[in-house]
Amino acid sequence: MLPKMKIQRGLFWFLSIAVALVSYRFVVLGMKTGFPNMAHQLVSSNYAFYMHVIFAPIALAIAPFQLSEKFRAKSLSRHRLLGRIYVGAVLVAGLSGIMIGFDAMHGPIAQAGFILLAVIWLVVTFKAVKFARRREIGLHREWMIRSIALTFAGVMLRVWLPAQLISGVPFDVAYQVVSWLCWVPNLIVAEYFVRELRNTKSSH
Repeated sequence: MLPKMKIQRGLFWFLSIAVALVSYRFVVLGMKTGFPNMAHQLVSSNYAFYMHVIFAPIALAIAPFQLSEKFRAKSLSRHRLLGRIYVGAVLVAGLSGIMIGFDAMHGPIAQAGFILLAVIWLVVTFKAVKFARRREIGLHREWMIRSIALTFAGVMLRVWLPAQLISGVPFDVAYQVVSWLCWVPNLIVAEYFVRELRNTKSSH
């Protein structure tokens, strides 16, 4: 593996697990302190918000393990078990994400971005499940790449939002932008990897 690829893969592992762990800060700090900008969700969508912040980090923490060929090769049964947990976490986080998306701050642009993210996340994940059940492993892997790209939106939101604020973008504008920026580029990158994967297979 090239050094650049090792760095990218290591960064993916680190950010996925680190952000997943940090997401549980509410266990120590409480919801209002842990999510100061999301306090309105505790009033309007209390149950859905709890479900989202509990289950989305589970999917994020599992994501790098499911993409790892070494992990899958060592134990296929463990890969399948984690896959079931991942899908269950996406189901809960995705459905709750739709619900809290309607209460997203700063208007319909942000609301549409987060709701569409949750809907597409659910669709691509269950397409991955469909192909796994059919034993079409190549297609299963392609759709899992797309699913994990959307799971990684939880990381990119925490990258792009502070980056915009530091650069002087007002919070209300930055929040609307990040509702799309946190996942649309991820899908574009995922499509690139899917095409690379297909080209690699076709050349062998």
